[in-house]
Amino acid sequence: RVQITQKIKKGVVFLPMHWGKTLKSDFRRANNLTNEKYDPISKEPGYKFSAVQVARYKKAKQKLILVGAGAAAYRFINTYRELNEVDEIHVFSKEEHPFYNRVLLPEYVNEQLDWSALLKFKNDEFEQLNVYLHQATSIEKIDRVAKTVVDSKGNTHTYDKLILATGSRAFLPPGVPVHLPGIFTLRSRKNADELKRYLQGKKQVVIVGGGLLGLELAGALRETNLEVTIVQLASRLMQRQLDPLASKLLLEIIEDMGVQVFLNDEVKDITTTNNANQLVAHLKSGKPIHCEALVYAIGTRPNVELAKAVDVQCGKGVLVNDYLQTNDPDIFAIGEIAEHRQKLSGITAAAEAQANVLANYLSGDLGSSYQGTILMNILKLAQIDLCTLGISEVPNGAKGYEEIILLDQSKYYYKKCIVYQDKLVGAILMGDKAEFAEFKSLIEEGTELSEKRMELLRSGVNLTPVIGELLCACSNVGVGNIQQAIENNGPDFQAICQQTGAGQGCGTCKSEVKNLVESYKIELLKKG
Repeated sequence: RVQITQKIKKGVVFLPMHWGKTLKSDFRRANNLTNEKYDPISKEPGYKFSAVQVARYKKAKQKLILVGAGAAAYRFINTYRELNEVDEIHVFSKEEHPFYNRVLLPEYVNEQLDWSALLKFKNDEFEQLNVYLHQATSIEKIDRVAKTVVDSKGNTHTYDKLILATGSRAFLPPGVPVHLPGIFTLRSRKNADELKRYLQGKKQVVIVGGGLLGLELAGALRETNLEVTIVQLASRLMQRQLDPLASKLLLEIIEDMGVQVFLNDEVKDITTTNNANQLVAHLKSGKPIHCEALVYAIGTRPNVELAKAVDVQCGKGVLVNDYLQTNDPDIFAIGEIAEHRQKLSGITAAAEAQANVLANYLSGDLGSSYQGTILMNILKLAQIDLCTLGISEVPNGAKGYEEIILLDQSKYYYKKCIVYQDKLVGAILMGDKAEFAEFKSLIEEGTELSEKRMELLRSGVNLTPVIGELLCACSNVGVGNIQQAIENNGPDFQAICQQTGAGQGCGTCKSEVKNLVESYKIELLKKG
């Protein structure tokens, strides 16, 4: 990246000193351009200078094939087109309806949102990107030597770079009788449409799983007055994301919503009643639950089969380096299937970050590398604001960790910060998420708290009311809040996100924020 500035003399190029390596390569070292001599006694290096010529980087035109049309693919093509308008891009979507927000499927099922509200591309935004979209077409085979792929219609396509963003599928335990009517998962529009149709006139639903999806679906179905039961194998709700106290408070909230919850239990068998009008979920505890529909929401499994078939190295996911590159230098993986530094991340924020890194790298920025994404989870329920950042519990047996807690149990208001070596490493925010954007920044940047520690959970921040239609559920930001910030501070996209908190969570609202900023710029031009 080159920045043109008046702060240094004309004709001078300043390059920060850099001694390190990126993926065992020293191409970024300023010393590569200068004299290596040093004083033999003091070992002090000579003054670093060199004649240089600066020219705009231009790469040869390439053909990119992107397999998948979820959050990672969406962010990749948007970012890539900002950097490169020349390369040929083909997107293959197994689904007939690509590029939508899966997180909002529960609100689509209960018809709180229509389908257009889930679409990531509005109006003619996609057409402007000049991308070839192959709908309802999957990639069935890769030939790494010939650098070709074969799609589900039998067509062969060549590629220069292949990007796998195939996402994940719902996990079902062995032996689930999926042939019976009324058994569902919820990962796609097809799943959601089938569930919506089936629930017409029904009264009782069992949800297997007490994680984010299970709870959000339970909340959505309760809003339609369905009787809902949750069966959770673990001893508490959202066990992976919350500490015991937060789980306990959440259980009380869920039960107050009228949802029946069975913990430490599991569905061992599913049968039908004599007239086949109902399902019977037989629990391990011996209790039978009669219902008309049963939805499994117990996690996902990465779709790595395509990569495995051609010896692209896989663990739980597709193994990638900091460039999101596999053991084949021309094949990359992003999103839920990418296993980076022995970690899989199923959150949208990670998919977006990986897509941005890869878009920059393939555009020629070899300094663009992925360093990971902090864990964060946001529960979307009308009854409670709840999110977590980083770790939610001190690791077993670990020393040096401290907890700062604010609790009003009767009001379901609970906030906890976990501090290690004067740095914030985790937080739970229940009741409101006022500190979400600030805490996220503190954890990501590894900021030493120092005196700021005294302000954690004591800032007395007044919550800004949502103005207009809700745009960002992570930070409770409305369209009107964005418009107001633009009016007050100008149309700077990054600054608006930082100020309002929009786009600082899962990132799915960034495109809408950007559209508001661009619309404001257009209006300014019209006014002259």
